[in-house]
Amino acid sequence: MAVKGAVACGNTYTAQAALEIFEAGGNAFDALCAAALAAGVCEAALTSLGGGGFATLYPARGRPLVYDFFVDTPGKGLLRRPAKLDFRTVTVKFPGSSQDFHVGLASVAVPGTLKGLIVLHRENGRLPLREVVAPAIRFARHGFLVDAFQAYCFKLLAPIFTLNDEIKAIFCPEGAPPKEGTLLKNPALADFLEALPESLKDFYEGSIAESLAHLMREGGGLLTKEDLSSYQVYKRAPLHFAFKGGQIFTNPPPSFGGPMVCLSLKLFEDLFEGGPFLSPPHLLALAETLVRVHDLRERIVREDPFRALELLDRPRASRGTTHISTVDKEGNLAALTMTFGEASGFLAPGTGIVLNNIMGEDDLHPRGFFADPPGKRVSSMMAPSIALLNGRRVALGSGGSKRIRSAIFQVVINQAYFFLPPQEAVSAPRLHFDGQTLQVEPGLDQEIFSQFPYPVNFWPVKDLYFGGVHLVDDHFEGAGDERRAGTFKVV
Repeated sequence: MAVKGAVACGNTYTAQAALEIFEAGGNAFDALCAAALAAGVCEAALTSLGGGGFATLYPARGRPLVYDFFVDTPGKGLLRRPAKLDFRTVTVKFPGSSQDFHVGLASVAVPGTLKGLIVLHRENGRLPLREVVAPAIRFARHGFLVDAFQAYCFKLLAPIFTLNDEIKAIFCPEGAPPKEGTLLKNPALADFLEALPESLKDFYEGSIAESLAHLMREGGGLLTKEDLSSYQVYKRAPLHFAFKGGQIFTNPPPSFGGPMVCLSLKLFEDLFEGGPFLSPPHLLALAETLVRVHDLRERIVREDPFRALELLDRPRASRGTTHISTVDKEGNLAALTMTFGEASGFLAPGTGIVLNNIMGEDDLHPRGFFADPPGKRVSSMMAPSIALLNGRRVALGSGGSKRIRSAIFQVVINQAYFFLPPQEAVSAPRLHFDGQTLQVEPGLDQEIFSQFPYPVNFWPVKDLYFGGVHLVDDHFEGAGDERRAGTFKVV
């Protein structure tokens, strides 16, 4: 039986949407959009259609292309800011670490995911939009069962998903985070999706935009109707970088993620002198690479991500998110990463769409909160990528906020340098340097790090903190990352 396509992602419903589209004769780009729309329903603790994202496409007959539908800074047309911004601090506690996030209406950036998916499908899809959106409508209307990973994420983000009665009614109907096996429905979102593409215009230019702007004016937010009506999806040439063992096409500046992945590959190439997988030379070169890349970002890239490109030619230069990868029988590949941050705690009125809190993520605003003018595309850590490794084209990416770049980089070198098959490359233990401490997953020889010049924190379990890399290749092999409930399916 001939293979029609494959998908790797972080949720069985998301995967099911892609498989249904492949069965109906859709291509990798139809399947990608269907899966992303379904993720906006069923991966509600990780993403929504009220956030932003990127997609890297590699057509079988064509050049790679990046769709940038990440968020813009809000505030166009505001004569003055509200006297009191609704901007609240929430601490998310992971098993081995914690991180502060900011939520509330002032944390909402101009959303782009919804518009980006519709534009991407219109320009690359084969099936009618009504078929592509049908699985997401069904999941929203009739419900989806919360899996263990989503239940865990809802528990982490409980202060956000119980922030007000409207969001609580959909996602915490019993007043507490939903447990594994809970059936959740979102009829307002189903209605909105059924009305596409007309509801898209309403969201960005019509009555929904007006209601959303009113909510912001009254509640201490910055988003305006002018922000929404002027939002654009950008198409960019990907950042292309060749390294020992392969090539990569990834998210270019003004975002940070792609350049940081490329810098990591360059530095590791300079530092690694050879040795077996997980040997001291491998792990110490990996750890040193992560430290140097963090330092470079802090000193240079936080001011100008384009400076990262200059470093690629220099020898020896010293968060809630989900990812989907698809491939079809014709050889089209696609990688998409989308996020709403951790959610703002608010919905777009009448739509069931959770609004992002990306204005409240400190790592995306290195010059300080609200320092940039309205209408500026926010830089991102996301880096959906297509890599050429060992004679194969591989679509991959990750969620995980500051850990995205280190997760993608490590999976790529696992395949490029050590020839691991997809699932082993994804499941292998990872490291991450957070600026103060080297974070280390279980399964590694702790003695190797005994002389490392920074504190080392050994985690007791693998965790979503270290990202979630989902990948497929053009030989219909792939992997879903168990750290984020990953699944890989072929039809």
